[in-house]
Amino acid sequence: MQEERFPYLFEQYYHKKASAAEVEELMNLIHSGGFDQKLQEQIDWHYKNFKPVQSPFSSIQEDRILHTVLNVKTPAKQMKIAGAKKLWTRLSIAASIVLCMGISFYAYQTYSYKKGQELAASLIGPGTHKARLVLSNGQVILLDTLKNGSQTLEAGIQITKTKDGQLIYKINDQQGRNASLINTIETPRGGQYQVQLPDGTAVWLNAASSLKYSGAFKDKKREVTLSGEAYFEVAHRANQPFLVHTQNQVVEVLGTHFNINAYPDEETQVTTLLQGMVKTSSKSKALILKPGQQSVLNQKRAELKMEEADTETVMAWKNGDFIFKDEDLASVMKKVERWYDVDVVFQDVDPKTIKLGGWVSRSKNISAVIKIIEPIAGIQIKIEGRRVTVMK
Repeated sequence: MQEERFPYLFEQYYHKKASAAEVEELMNLIHSGGFDQKLQEQIDWHYKNFKPVQSPFSSIQEDRILHTVLNVKTPAKQMKIAGAKKLWTRLSIAASIVLCMGISFYAYQTYSYKKGQELAASLIGPGTHKARLVLSNGQVILLDTLKNGSQTLEAGIQITKTKDGQLIYKINDQQGRNASLINTIETPRGGQYQVQLPDGTAVWLNAASSLKYSGAFKDKKREVTLSGEAYFEVAHRANQPFLVHTQNQVVEVLGTHFNINAYPDEETQVTTLLQGMVKTSSKSKALILKPGQQSVLNQKRAELKMEEADTETVMAWKNGDFIFKDEDLASVMKKVERWYDVDVVFQDVDPKTIKLGGWVSRSKNISAVIKIIEPIAGIQIKIEGRRVTVMK
C-alpha cells in the first residue's frame, strides 16, 4: 500500500498540493530509509521529463560558476559549453527537486530533533526533598519515605517528620550513652533536605551533600562535618561554639546564619555570612566575617581571602531558584548536574571562557534551564537519557 502511495505523496508535495497530513506522511516515509529507491525513481523521472529553462547567466559566467562550485581542476577556458549547458540542466533539476525536498526535509528533521529534545528534557524533572539518614549502627533510613509524625529509631533517638518535609532530630539520652555516636544525613544528586539538629540548629542541605554530626552535643563544642553545600541557622549557646569542618577549613560560630559551599569537585570553598559573626580558618590563615561578607578558600593554592558577597545569588538555591550573574558555564552546568541528576559533557566547548547570567526556578524541568542557557551562551545542548552534551 505504501509502495503505491509514495509516488502520489511525492507528486502532491512537488506540485505544492499536499496537505499538512500528507507532508508529514511523506517525510516519515523518507525518514524511515525504506523508500530510498522510490525516491530515486521519482527524481530520475523528473530529470528525464524536465523542461530546460533558460540560464540567467552567460556561457562564460556558467563556466566560472560551475568551475568554482564543483571545484573542477581543469581551467575554465578549456571546459566545453555544451557540457556546461547539460550540467546547468541538471542543476536546474536539483534546484526544483532536491532543493525543495532538501530544505523541507532539513526543516522536518530539525523540527523532529527539537521535538525529540523537548521530550527528552521534559522527562528530567527537578530535584525533590529526599535524603537518607545513616545511623551510627549502620542502619539506613530513607527520609523521603517516612510518614509524617514521630518515631523512635535507636536507643534515645527520636525523629519527627513535619508536614513540610522537615526532619527534627531529638536525643532523649539522660545518661549520655549516645554522645559519641556519629550519624550522617546525605542528599543525592536531585535531592535536598532540611534537618533540625539536637541543639535546635536548622540545616538546609543542597543536592549531593552530606552532614556528619554527633548523636548529642554534650562536649564544650558542637561539631559537624560538611561535604557539599548547606545553609545553617545555628541555635545560640554562649558557652558552646558551633564548628563546621570542611576539607581544609573550619568555620566557628556562636549563633548565626550562614551558607557554606564546599563541594569536593569545586576549586573553591565559599562561606557567606548573612547574620551574626563567624570565623573561618584554613591551615595558614583565619578571617572574621561580618554580614554580607564571604571567605573564599582556593583549595589548590590554600589561599583564604575575604570578599563582598552577593547574598541573593548565594541563597538562590535555598529559595528555590537558579540565579546566574556573570557565572562561567562550567560552574552553571555543575549546578545543573547536581540538581537534575544528569551527567554533563562538553564537546568542542571551553566552559570556563563562557560567561552568562539569568534566572529560572529550580522547580522547573531541565528544559526551562536549557532555554535560558542556550541563547545566552551561544551553545547547543543535546539530551540522551540522562547524558547532557554541551556543544557549539
